[in-house]
Amino acid sequence: MTARDDTTPPVHAVPQGGIPPKHIARLRRATFFAFVGLGTIAGTWLMFIYLADHGFRWLEFALLAVFIPLFYQLNIGFWTALFGVWLMNRPKRDPLDLWSSISRDDLQEPIHASTAIIMPVYNEDVTRVFEGLRAIYLNLQDSGDAESFDFFVLSDSDDPSKWIEEEAAWLEMCRQLKAFGRIFYRKRRKPINRKSGNVSDFCRRWGKQYRYMIVLDADSLMSGWMLTTLVRMMEKHPGIGILQTFPKQVASVTLLGRLMQFAQSLYGPPFMVGLDYWQGGEANFWGHNAIIRLAPFIENCALPPLPGKEPFGGHVLSHDFVEAALMRRAGYAVRLLPCHRGSYEEGPPTVMDMLKRDRRWCQGNMQHFWLLFAKGWHPMSRLNFFHGILSYAGSLLWFLLLVFATLLAATPSGSQSSQAVLAQELLLGTTIALIFLPKVVIVLDEVITGRLFKPLRLRFLTALTSLADTVVFTLMAPVLMIFHARFVIYTVLGRGVKWVTQRRKLSGGVDWAEVTLTIWPVVAIGLLWGVIAAMISKTFLLWMSPILCSMLVAIPVAILLSGRASGRRFGLFLTPEESDPPAVLDLLDSHLAEVNGRIQLSPEVERHFGLMQVCLDPYVNGLHVSLLRRRRNIDVSRGYLRDLTRRLIEEGPEK
Repeated sequence: MTARDDTTPPVHAVPQGGIPPKHIARLRRATFFAFVGLGTIAGTWLMFIYLADHGFRWLEFALLAVFIPLFYQLNIGFWTALFGVWLMNRPKRDPLDLWSSISRDDLQEPIHASTAIIMPVYNEDVTRVFEGLRAIYLNLQDSGDAESFDFFVLSDSDDPSKWIEEEAAWLEMCRQLKAFGRIFYRKRRKPINRKSGNVSDFCRRWGKQYRYMIVLDADSLMSGWMLTTLVRMMEKHPGIGILQTFPKQVASVTLLGRLMQFAQSLYGPPFMVGLDYWQGGEANFWGHNAIIRLAPFIENCALPPLPGKEPFGGHVLSHDFVEAALMRRAGYAVRLLPCHRGSYEEGPPTVMDMLKRDRRWCQGNMQHFWLLFAKGWHPMSRLNFFHGILSYAGSLLWFLLLVFATLLAATPSGSQSSQAVLAQELLLGTTIALIFLPKVVIVLDEVITGRLFKPLRLRFLTALTSLADTVVFTLMAPVLMIFHARFVIYTVLGRGVKWVTQRRKLSGGVDWAEVTLTIWPVVAIGLLWGVIAAMISKTFLLWMSPILCSMLVAIPVAILLSGRASGRRFGLFLTPEESDPPAVLDLLDSHLAEVNGRIQLSPEVERHFGLMQVCLDPYVNGLHVSLLRRRRNIDVSRGYLRDLTRRLIEEGPEK
């Protein structure tokens, strides 16, 4: 398999284009963290006044210790959103905004840099993978710059049927699109180091032949215009090592999926603009829907295993954060590109799938604890590691806060002073504002400006949907708290997680048994906690009631969210991608509908379809044999192969 040649000279001095000037970056961070710091200090002072009313004991110290990082986390989200809304409404565009730096003439310039678009896959839905790739390829052809891009499907699939289906789908797509020499397929023998190892293998074999690499997930979708714009921006700004887009969730059919894609569409852009404001050239890489400058990536971003055993040691799961930090340490910027259209992905369809994904992400982020203290990182890279850890450890801190609050309420302390009561009320009001005010501001911005929808009816429908969205996520928050806290504890205790295929589409109905067996401990904790709260006092029970009620109804809420009653009938949770689908999404939907309408297989046949093809179809068999790499040590006895054949025929593929 050969690919185009575009030798890039070795990098010595890092170009400065795209790296924000240090004095501007420092001023912005000083401004942003001044607001965050003042808010955190004010909340901490109010909590101190409240707790110190009857003297400080170990319980008050413990409660204050877990409160401070939680309140800091709330302030980070609050001010990021408000800064984002402010920047989006500022009459003069941000001079460091990458969109401001590229002109219409730049967007019309021909592309001369060669770019590899890679898609690592692992036992994925083969039809979705290759039809998504087809949609991207065709949309890129419409842009007029397709000749500068090559596509690579990098398979680590260990399911034999998936392996054969991938080979057949690759050959058929290349034949139909006349894309031999443009779309490549590679199956690794051993999935060493999972996705990051798959990407590393590509870089070792073919990386020097390309200037840029665009990484896609199996469910990613990007428009041709976005792909070409990313390359042009990297050409314009040679100091950028990684440019990360904002992948919006699309194509959801369950209520949970449509809730999440609505929330991303409405709240995501302000948060992205706010993040870009204070992260500057030290942003994070999210592992997909991003473009990477290959020469410095190959030279500086290799990932050695962490010392010790899993889950804290061994292979780095959340490799993307580390690669971003390594790229920044090499002197290159890692930038966010706030974008409303052109970059898409699919999300978990059910609560169960979301929890399984979060379990993997939790372990990966917790691994970064050791990297906090490693030498050579940029201070912002350390902060990114800390925020990643806090995104899951915060749930454990919240749980401990509630436990300590329960113990404190159960301890007789007499009546509170007026000063303590005032501090408590101010703290409660401030916390509510930090949680809900950004949503209110963003919804008002949409109603006034119509960034998502121009018709007034859809703007007000968006505001109504935001209320429903707030109610549902409020119900989900305590449940996620319990599970994320448990995931953190599992990681600390050394219980690792296996690499499994992520389910991206809901097939069939909701598995009520799985939901009930998974979530019943949350309900039990809620019942027990409610009894304890009632024994302490009616006031404390009332204070805890929103959290306890959410835990008690966790099972029916999870079942409801995992079903297909998604609110589409009433126009709820509508996104711009649904009301005005982009061309690349239209292409994908039409191709998937055609394939699914043409091929109807029973579940049993579908599960082993690839294996059946390679055994029964000489064409597929010949394809598979021709793609096998010759082994160096051919020391397999014919008796062993005959035994495998007998077991396949007599006992079936499962054996």
